[in-house]
Amino acid sequence: MQRFIGAMLLAIMVITANAHSLEKPLQKPLVITHKLPEFGDLKRKTFDRQIIQLALEKTQGKTGAFEMVPINIISRTHAITALNQNRYENFVMALSYEDILLEEGNLIYIPFPVELGALSYRICYANERLKDSIKNIDQLEQLKPHKLGVGEGWLDAKIMQQAGLQIVTGSNITSLFRMTQAGRADIFCPSPTEYFHELAVEKQTDLQLDNKLALYYPLPKFLFAHKNNQALLDRIQQGIEIAYKDGSYIKLWRSVYVRDLKRAKLNERHLIKLDNPFISTLPDDYKQYLFDPLNL
Repeated sequence: MQRFIGAMLLAIMVITANAHSLEKPLQKPLVITHKLPEFGDLKRKTFDRQIIQLALEKTQGKTGAFEMVPINIISRTHAITALNQNRYENFVMALSYEDILLEEGNLIYIPFPVELGALSYRICYANERLKDSIKNIDQLEQLKPHKLGVGEGWLDAKIMQQAGLQIVTGSNITSLFRMTQAGRADIFCPSPTEYFHELAVEKQTDLQLDNKLALYYPLPKFLFAHKNNQALLDRIQQGIEIAYKDGSYIKLWRSVYVRDLKRAKLNERHLIKLDNPFISTLPDDYKQYLFDPLNL
């Protein structure tokens, strides 16, 4: 009898052990921290977030599930500090490239221009008192007497100052629209997407869009992360490459940017070009992905 009971206990232990060996531990989703929109509805998905999500979805079958977690950092300066200090778990964000970002040796990036160069083109509007005179501006020298609104900590500010332009800084895009409306800035030149979004959401109808003037300066924007997150950035890069090849990246990009770029009528404007000396060490490989605004 004792032998029978012992055998039964042994059999139960074996079955239980086998059952446990067949169970797979539940894998926690990979947490990705991303930045909330700088302006407008905070629940809105930025293009940066949509691209990160698209890239992770393309690689999800091989590398597992993920979860996007937002943080509310409006200031570009604070966001860069957070990246350098690796303050948030798997924090990835898009930044306009400048050589100084790599000087501390903490940051890495994917050398693919997230917005395909769309932010390099700026359409300008002016305070009401300048609505007539701005139509005649087609040279850099004609811009120099005027104060241009620009975001605090933006690379744009350095580019404009390097070109000899006067600048007035604001904390975010919405404040820059309002500063121009109030006359604290004479002219503000956002991207077409930023302008038309603000016009629709904030209904700033008394800010007169000039139909002649536009600025252009090279402003490639890449996805950056802390160097400790190299594996994550490799996964995102792989996903971007897949999405670019299968056409889903371009489809998403066109859905976000093309309508406003066409409305901006860039090919009908006086395009004033500024140099960007802050990308002197950046290889030219990214340029193969830049869009042609005249061929949309």
